[in-house]
Amino acid sequence: MTIPSMSSLLIESLRGAVTQFELPFEKNKKLILIYGENGTGKSTVCDAFDLLGNGKVGSLDTRGLGVTRKYWPTLGKTFADVKVTLATSGGDCCVSLNKADVVVSNPSLRPLVAVLRRAQILGLIEAKPADRYKEISRFVDVSGIEDSEAALRKLISDKARENEIAVARVGENRSEIQRFWQESRAPVKGADALSWAKQEVLQDRNPLAERKRILDQLITLWDALLAHPQKIAGLDAQLQNSETELVSAQESLSSFQETVARDYMELLDLLKAAQAHFRQHPIQDACPLCGSSENVEGLVEKIDMRIESQGLYRQMEQVKRTVAEKKASVLQNQQRLDDAKESVQKDTQALQVYCCRNDIPPDITMPAFPLPADTGKWSDWQITHQPSRDAWSNASEAIVEDRRFIATLSESLKVLELNERNAKEFDALLPHLKKILELVEGERKKFTDTILAGLSTRVGELYEAVHPGEGVNKIGLALDSAKRASLEITTEFGGKLDTPPQAYFSDSHLDTLGLCVFLALAERDSPESKILVLDDVLGSVDEPHVDRVIEMIYDVTAKFRHCLVTTHYGPWRHKYRWGWLKNGQCQFLELTRWSFSKGITHSRSVPEAERLRRLLVEPSPDHQAICAKAGVVLEAVLDFLTQLYECNVPRRAGNSYTLGDLLPAIDGKLKKALRVEHRIEDGMGVVTFDVMLLEPHITKIAQIAQIRNVAGCHFNALSYELLDSDAVAFGTEVLALTDALIDHEIGWPRNGKSGSYWATTGETRRLHPLKKPS
Repeated sequence: MTIPSMSSLLIESLRGAVTQFELPFEKNKKLILIYGENGTGKSTVCDAFDLLGNGKVGSLDTRGLGVTRKYWPTLGKTFADVKVTLATSGGDCCVSLNKADVVVSNPSLRPLVAVLRRAQILGLIEAKPADRYKEISRFVDVSGIEDSEAALRKLISDKARENEIAVARVGENRSEIQRFWQESRAPVKGADALSWAKQEVLQDRNPLAERKRILDQLITLWDALLAHPQKIAGLDAQLQNSETELVSAQESLSSFQETVARDYMELLDLLKAAQAHFRQHPIQDACPLCGSSENVEGLVEKIDMRIESQGLYRQMEQVKRTVAEKKASVLQNQQRLDDAKESVQKDTQALQVYCCRNDIPPDITMPAFPLPADTGKWSDWQITHQPSRDAWSNASEAIVEDRRFIATLSESLKVLELNERNAKEFDALLPHLKKILELVEGERKKFTDTILAGLSTRVGELYEAVHPGEGVNKIGLALDSAKRASLEITTEFGGKLDTPPQAYFSDSHLDTLGLCVFLALAERDSPESKILVLDDVLGSVDEPHVDRVIEMIYDVTAKFRHCLVTTHYGPWRHKYRWGWLKNGQCQFLELTRWSFSKGITHSRSVPEAERLRRLLVEPSPDHQAICAKAGVVLEAVLDFLTQLYECNVPRRAGNSYTLGDLLPAIDGKLKKALRVEHRIEDGMGVVTFDVMLLEPHITKIAQIAQIRNVAGCHFNALSYELLDSDAVAFGTEVLALTDALIDHEIGWPRNGKSGSYWATTGETRRLHPLKKPS
């Protein structure tokens, strides 16, 4: 995927951006160096990138403010006023705020941003190992694998515990079977308990089941007889009572009838018969008895009244009903007694017939038959044969107990078999699980060690670039095996391995180490689509190392989408101005003094040679400014040549040299030998070199150098008597010398690896000779 190029960053109402601040990006320059004194707004620019890519303002995090979000807007502005817009060739990506969230428009264009600040360097190096681990956690995040390892360890622990339980249960099962064997009625001597148990379980229990069925049937038939004597006696007593009551009722009826006249009884019977007839056959026109129709009306009612008028009627009816009821009771009780006797005969016959069956085992004792015909005499028979009945019950219960015992024994064998199988499975499974755990742990460690080894190597390479030959490039990054998520940083110091650099390194060395670690980490995470922001990170780096730090940052910048470096370090500003930086890769921006009214402002600073060029082409050139600027540029060029060729210059405190010291140091032999080859490539790719001699420029400059002393350094009356053409000629020669020597897109010819000349990167300039002529 093609990453769109960036054209500008617009910051509105974020922290120091009181007014809109636009940061333009120069085409084909991946590094932008922002210089500014403290309080000019450098951190606000970095915060804008941080908000754009990460949704936060990190510069406030370490200032003890607690929740810092309320301080993001410029004083007097609201969250709704804050906006950061990145303009790219693919469109604009805008980040704004509401009360709770960061809102991103066109999120597909939102860049990756890695921000490093001074406080983070110290945190990365001096923090606790656990906090330090957070910085690399996204590269070595194996939390999922660690969770799997934990689950696997728990599984191993659980299975080991289950194995112990299974082994313990196997022992318990074997002990239980051993006890069953010892308690069995007839244990086989010489056999082991397990073999006995298996043999017992396999035995055919069907004969015992049949024996129990016979015994249970005998018990059922026997018990069926037990209730008969008492039942017969009870029914016989009931019959006798009912017969006695019938006789008494009949006697009462006879006595009542004797006391009542016969003719009354006959008349009463006749009236009752007529009443019954008329209830079934209502009277129509005549009496059915005499055929008369004269007294038909009201005849039925008269009969009823006649019957009711007889006083003894009700008593007689009650006595008759009693006699009828007693007769019915006698018949019912007689029938019950007959049924009971029939049942006795049936049950007695059933027991006798069953006891005579051929399939009853001979060892089962049978009672003697026949039973007495009189159930009242059964008691002696039952007492005589009760031991047989008890023996049947005991034998049946013994079979039940045997069945229960065999079921328990069978279950014990099944549980034993299951636990033995589980124990064997656990014994086979546990080594495999442990092997898998070893493999997973090994792969996880191999993965993390590979990443950390690569990081360590890269940090060492970057650190060696800054501190060549100092012997402190053997940097080690490793996870503490005894702690989770804990990163240790070690180095070799004084021949001692695994030394913590915090104990022996200077602040400058620790700063550069932190920078190298950060850059190595940033390189691993899609650097081609990432904006790298270094916010004033090298304030403690000393002068001898600053050039190498700059060169290292330039080399690393090539891997990133863009790199922004802010600094208040003066030498960086001066090195850029003199063209000592690789200006072709660097955009320089100088922030001016911040104010409440103007906010963040900048001046488009350019190298001093470009300033001189601009002075020379002005319509009304300022000859004094031209002489001053040309003199400063000339001092830088002569300082470069005298150092490169180790020329003799006066030794002076502070190494401060003037043109009077530097120009004579370029002696005649060196002056004649100095030439520069300019690389020229045509449209066909053919490369040629155009040779330019430096002697004519140096000689001409030496002749008119005194103009600089008259007009450039001293404001006196003589400067008003010089012609503008003299100042312009001096500036023109200095600029020509500079253009001949320096590639303003690449830099100075410093590389002497060819063995015969000094060259810029890509050999766009070749400076001869390699050594000063003797």
